[in-house]
Amino acid sequence: MSEIVKRYEEKRSLSERIAFYIPGYRGYKQKEVRREADKLVRDFMVKRLSEARDNLKDAARSVAEAEAAHLYKLLNRVMAVMDRVINKIEHADYGYSGLFDLVKVREEELDRLLEYDYSLLSRCEEIVSIAAEVSGAAAAGSLDALPGKLKQLELKLQELQKVFASREEVIASVKGG
Repeated sequence: MSEIVKRYEEKRSLSERIAFYIPGYRGYKQKEVRREADKLVRDFMVKRLSEARDNLKDAARSVAEAEAAHLYKLLNRVMAVMDRVINKIEHADYGYSGLFDLVKVREEELDRLLEYDYSLLSRCEEIVSIAAEVSGAAAAGSLDALPGKLKQLELKLQELQKVFASREEVIASVKGG
């Protein structure tokens, strides 16, 4: 069982712990816990990437004020990629099948999916860091540094998008599709 799920289960209320002993409920609840954990990890990634997007918006204001139109086009392209990645993560499949679904997803598969999502967090943190550097450089008027940083950010976003697309393949294989 993944560390995230273990931590969640340790924080259960007394009524949840009692209900956990009811036959049939335990497996159902474990799947629900994993589903919630999966959603929380993805929500956190969206939150962090939204902060990075806000940094890019700050940079765009600085670039506009400096009248550096050549950077504005690159910045807009990177923001479009950022929006696409955020949207993809925000609206991703849960990787979960309900109690009465024909195709069942086992706990081990959900754990694997959750660990996969957790591994994506470090990629998100890299993106947040680079976006903060972009914003700082733009605010400081160091416009010469922006093209390299923006291209680096775009590459990191494309990598995250590609790795996240692999997540969908993992879900499809887990669901048997």
